[in-house]
Amino acid sequence: MTTLSRTDVWFKDGNIVLIAGSFAFKVHSGQLERHSEMFAGMLDVPQPTAQDVLDECPVVEMHDNPDDLYHFLIALYDGFQVPFPRPVLFAHLVAVLRISTKYIVSHLRHQCLERLKYDWPSTIEGWDAREHEASSPRGCYSPRQYTAHPILVIELAIEFGLNEILPSAFYDLSRYGPSKIMYGTPGIRSVLISPSIEPRSVCLSNQLLVRTLQGRELAQNYLIDFLSSHLENRQPSSGCWYRNSSHPSKAHPCVQAFKHMYIDIFRCIGGVSIGRDADPLFTLSQGMYRLTRPDKSEGERARALMCGSCKVELLSDCTRGREVAWALIPEWFGLVEESKEVSNDENRVD
Repeated sequence: MTTLSRTDVWFKDGNIVLIAGSFAFKVHSGQLERHSEMFAGMLDVPQPTAQDVLDECPVVEMHDNPDDLYHFLIALYDGFQVPFPRPVLFAHLVAVLRISTKYIVSHLRHQCLERLKYDWPSTIEGWDAREHEASSPRGCYSPRQYTAHPILVIELAIEFGLNEILPSAFYDLSRYGPSKIMYGTPGIRSVLISPSIEPRSVCLSNQLLVRTLQGRELAQNYLIDFLSSHLENRQPSSGCWYRNSSHPSKAHPCVQAFKHMYIDIFRCIGGVSIGRDADPLFTLSQGMYRLTRPDKSEGERARALMCGSCKVELLSDCTRGREVAWALIPEWFGLVEESKEVSNDENRVD
């Protein structure tokens, strides 16, 4: 037998030893059988008389990655934990999802999928809650303390066919600058096989890279078009408080407020200088925030000039603009056709 390394998943009262690669795990067969019919079937198969024995226990060779098996067994015994910062969880989650899917351990697979859906939501309400959680009261935005790098999530979603989380992952990634998108991110660190070696960088394939950059451009174009049509050239509402005033059209208070807000959004909220030029959801939400709780500069000027009727109508347009942007995300990143193909495959009768 190959020289084996005992892991810290080694129970003195265990009655079976699992071998993955050169690593050994001494566990309880009853624990495995209780949570997985597939494990129960494997362990019920009669073993050869000359079966290998280790620490007076029968040995079962597992054809799984040792790191994956390690994380899975930890979750099986200790439960699925959510540490902080949460990206630490991602290596654990990927491994547990992979093994629980293979051996049909339903409760752990379900917990992994629910965690992914929470971190990578399919609704705009879920997205807003996620973004709020990643922002401190002082406005410091630290998404990577709460969610894994989106490139890793995209890889995972493609591996397991989790199309539901792809739109938010692509959108999150597209908010990086192009050079950072191309550079990639460090992969998942090994805990057993090579814990002292830095993981290789993970980069998008050329196809996914093009898709991401095209989606980024479409998000930028959407924001520019929305701001141009709803702010730069906006006219007062039909119920504008100043509709009967003698102001020239260019000096109309609400028109002036629209232009102030238009300039402010490009300069202070959605500009390249703060890296949010491809984030229409953030830009429009911040524009709305400045109308309702403005700062002491441009936001206050816009609020002071704009009448209540025009403000309500503009807030409604921004809300609708965010909803439309969210609905367009799958289309921006080329995910609509894929969803149709998957649906057609599922409905096809052979």
